Parts: sequence; structure tokens; C-alpha cells
Amino acid sequence: MEKKISHLNMIQSIITRMGNNSFALKGWAVGIMIAVYAFAGNSNVKAVIVTLMPLIVFWFIDTYYLMLERKFRCLYDDVRIKDEKDIDFSMNPNDVKINLDEVKKYGFFSIFFSKSVLPFYLVCIATTLVIYFVKF
Repeated sequence: MEKKISHLNMIQSIITRMGNNSFALKGWAVGIMIAVYAFAGNSNVKAVIVTLMPLIVFWFIDTYYLMLERKFRCLYDDVRIKDEKDIDFSMNPNDVKINLDEVKKYGFFSIFFSKSVLPFYLVCIATTLVIYFVKF
């Protein structure tokens, strides 16, 4: 059992790191968005573009981290059900056999539009457009 627990702890630390990276990216996205608002002042197209570009880049990076996190969760489940003698300490999530029904949930664009990523970045983009183009 010792080998299995060690391997699961290693995988869990990677899953935790991916989750922390995702959280930090969201914080950076909001921080950059607010900084651009503060410096841009007036509503012009350049300010909108400068605000939207980092948001979209962070959206892609956040999606990538969530994709890796899901793959490592799959690896965790695979190791969890293995026998102790079959533990090889592999950290490659691509070695795990996935059912064809589940392949879609590990795809980049499926995660890009998932409920854990899409609402946050859509709200940020909508907020940007409202702040720059709607007169209060």
C-alpha cells in the first residue's frame, strides 16, 4: 500500500498545483483588467483591445491548466484501482486508457466552453465592453 499512497500523493500534488495556477490566472486577469481601466480612462478602441487581449490569452492558459488537471485526475483514478505490484510511478496522464464516451471531457475546446471557465471570462469580457461603451 505504501507505493500506491506515495504515487497518489505525487499525483494529488500536481492536481493541486494545476488548481492553484488556474485560480492565480483568474486573479491576474481581473488585476490586469482593472489596471487597464485605471490607465485608459476614456473609452477608445485601443483600450478595449488592450483589455481583451490578456483576457483571451488567460482564458486559453486557464483552459490548458484545467485540461491537465482533468487528465491527472484520470491518472489518479487509474492508479487508485491498480494493484500494489502494478504501481510504476508513471506521471504521464496520456498513458491512461480512456473510454470513448469520456474522451470529449478531456478535449481543449470542450473545456474552453465548460461551466467552470466560460462564465468567468464572459463576465470579464462583457464588463469590459460595458465599461468602455455604455455611458453611465
